[in-house]
Amino acid sequence: MKRGLCIVAFLVLAAQLPLWGYDTSPSTVQIVPEVIWAVATGGGMWVTEVQITNFGPSPVSITLFFDTVYGPASTGYIIGPIPANNSVKYTNILETLDGLDPTSQVYYGRVGALWLINLSGDNTFQVQAQTVNGDYGKTFPGLNVVMGNTLGLGRPMMVQGLVRNTMYRTSIGIYNSSSSVTYTVRFTIYNATYGVVGAYFDSTLGPLAFRSFSPFTQAGAMTGNYDNCWLYVEVISGGTAADAPLVYGSIANNYTNDTYALMAKQYGAGGTALPAPPIR
Repeated sequence: MKRGLCIVAFLVLAAQLPLWGYDTSPSTVQIVPEVIWAVATGGGMWVTEVQITNFGPSPVSITLFFDTVYGPASTGYIIGPIPANNSVKYTNILETLDGLDPTSQVYYGRVGALWLINLSGDNTFQVQAQTVNGDYGKTFPGLNVVMGNTLGLGRPMMVQGLVRNTMYRTSIGIYNSSSSVTYTVRFTIYNATYGVVGAYFDSTLGPLAFRSFSPFTQAGAMTGNYDNCWLYVEVISGGTAADAPLVYGSIANNYTNDTYALMAKQYGAGGTALPAPPIR
């Protein structure tokens, strides 16, 4: 099943709603930007739990796609049906996919982005993911594939909270949700006084490509401590469509390997103007 076709009807519907009304609301298509099933560097195992809530009015079956740095790992496997107004939780979603996939495709030791799509009707659902290793973990919401959550030409985003020192390290992930368009994305790290850390760097992502990396290493900032930094992310070629790259960040403790998610936000100063805040 072509994911690009699946999402067209969803985007048409979403375009009729206010920006705040569909960025995070229940929908028929959601992406978890990072799921994993792998041994942790400091011991234990990282797995991603996924909770899915069906908002009805009827049972829903969800088709899953998993894309990694090695390319698409699954061609679409179905979970459910989930009864109306019920929630289900999968304690290790990649192990679940591994059990559904009759091929020799590898899911263990992999990290990537997870698509969840309702192909059978207009039931909306909401996804919440939690990546855990024992007592440690981080959470990711399911993201709707809309302009408020993705990069595009003239639609930059930012990730705040970047840090690298003896206590913490930062990683960045990016996933191209388009099944047909290649994007080139530029990353620039800024410090607290708007100075560039290292140098900007570019990454070209083909359709459904996933990448993760240390932004400080990519910027050439190989030594020194950095705190109170933020990342400016912009598309320099590829287009303006909503099915475009999603970006996120993560901080890990160097001693405990406890980890924290950093969610990307629209950068209003350099791209599409953001709506005025409501008056209270």
